[in-house]
Amino acid sequence: MKESKLYLEIVTPEKKLFTGDVISVDVPGVVGRFTILQDHAPIVAALKEGPIRIEGNFSEDVVFECTSGVIECADNKVSILLE
Repeated sequence: MKESKLYLEIVTPEKKLFTGDVISVDVPGVVGRFTILQDHAPIVAALKEGPIRIEGNFSEDVVFECTSGVIECADNKVSILLE
């Protein structure tokens, strides 16, 4: 079993969709998909429509649909704000 090394929070204006430790987060950036892993360089990026895939210590990956939003990553903490 892989070890979780990132803390992820996904929020909308109405509620929190996800909070917890994860292994990786794959998102639809406006210039292409990219994956956040442990010790990723700090980044702020816009997101476009597409799936957000979360790998963690779950029985299978968790997927959320994104229409647009913003991702911020720093010090192994990832925040995703969705519209």
